[in-house]
Amino acid sequence: MYDSAYKRLKNKKQAEDIVQDVFLALWLRRKNQDIDNLPAYLHTAVKFKVFNYVERNLSHKSFYDPLVEIALSSSGTDGSLIEKELYNLLIAYINTLSEKKREIFRLHFIENKSTKEIAELLKIPRKTVQNQLRSIILDVRTRIAPLLILVIGNQI
Repeated sequence: MYDSAYKRLKNKKQAEDIVQDVFLALWLRRKNQDIDNLPAYLHTAVKFKVFNYVERNLSHKSFYDPLVEIALSSSGTDGSLIEKELYNLLIAYINTLSEKKREIFRLHFIENKSTKEIAELLKIPRKTVQNQLRSIILDVRTRIAPLLILVIGNQI
């Protein structure tokens, strides 16, 4: 279980905490749960705890770091061309978002507001903000990442 958490997080302390949380939750619900396959249950519980941890701790930095690293890794004319392509790609993506998602994106990734602050500002449930951010991040992973590879591949 620890290895599974550590592989995903690359953080010893957090992997230990997640495994401990899984066992604590199992212990607290031991009388109410009937588990047929304990190893499969524990593996799945760790996987979901890791996913929840990652989602809760996403920040604008983790969103922008790959873009900045790619832009800075090239130098000279190629670097500025890649930077311009990445910027245009990000702007094009942002423009495809609904007005509400665009506002949530701006508040979270540009103004560095927490989901709680955004929910209060927009007078919507915090869970809605979290769901919208999750949707945006999934879009970036599935739609933007392949395009980034194309942009970089054309420049290298």
